[in-house]
Amino acid sequence: MSGLLNRNKIFILVAVFIILVSTIHFTSFPRPNLSFAEKLFRDLIAPLQTGVTRINRSVDNLLEKIQAYQQLLAEKEELEQLVIELEQQLNQMAEYKRENEILRHALIFKQETDYQLVMSEVIARSSANWLSTITINRGSKHGIEPGMPVMSGRGIVGTVYQVSARTATVILATDPQSAVGGLVQSTGDLVLVEGDPEYSGLLLARTLAKDVELKVGDILVTSGLSRLYPKGMPIGQVTAVHPGRYEHSATAYVEPFVDFAKLEFVFVVIDER
Repeated sequence: MSGLLNRNKIFILVAVFIILVSTIHFTSFPRPNLSFAEKLFRDLIAPLQTGVTRINRSVDNLLEKIQAYQQLLAEKEELEQLVIELEQQLNQMAEYKRENEILRHALIFKQETDYQLVMSEVIARSSANWLSTITINRGSKHGIEPGMPVMSGRGIVGTVYQVSARTATVILATDPQSAVGGLVQSTGDLVLVEGDPEYSGLLLARTLAKDVELKVGDILVTSGLSRLYPKGMPIGQVTAVHPGRYEHSATAYVEPFVDFAKLEFVFVVIDER
């Protein structure tokens, strides 16, 4: 009995196999009409195919958008870096232009003056007070000695205090330890010009005689009576005058012609030409 069942199973399997092969054979060739089974099968799987197709299309679109976004991010980073580089170049060009302008005026001043000058660059300032001392990049190897006057194209700067082979320390005219003999340009009256103890950036001018009157607007220049500064070097302009007590000499506040807070290049006066 069991042998008969086994033979029937084998027969059924062979028949199914033949039917499948026949179906594949007959459906593998182009035919104008579909069989009922094919139509039914296609109709059944059509929603699934539609869903899979839409999902694939959506995934492809998403991947394309992600790729495009990543490309935009990369281009954005490149553009930002380019903008930074261009800004740096513009800033550098502006700095070169500013320095060239300063050096051009300095060269004109050096050519027009009657003194032998050594041009120097300010490389350091006093750590205690910005308006006290500066360090320049010229020293004894360049003929600079203590006591030599220092000036810019606008007026007096200070006096050389200490010297090394390649550097020098300059006491600024705004330092209270600094004192310069000056005179009123319009009258020739002598004054003593000192730094303000408050480090205000202003200078203090004291008259040396009771009958001398300083007025707002007076221009002060060096008197040339000391060995420090040649005569006629610009100092500054009187901005306020305070009468002295008990008929003593008056004191004036003087706005220096030099902007001591922005010094970059100065000249050491070596000697007359």
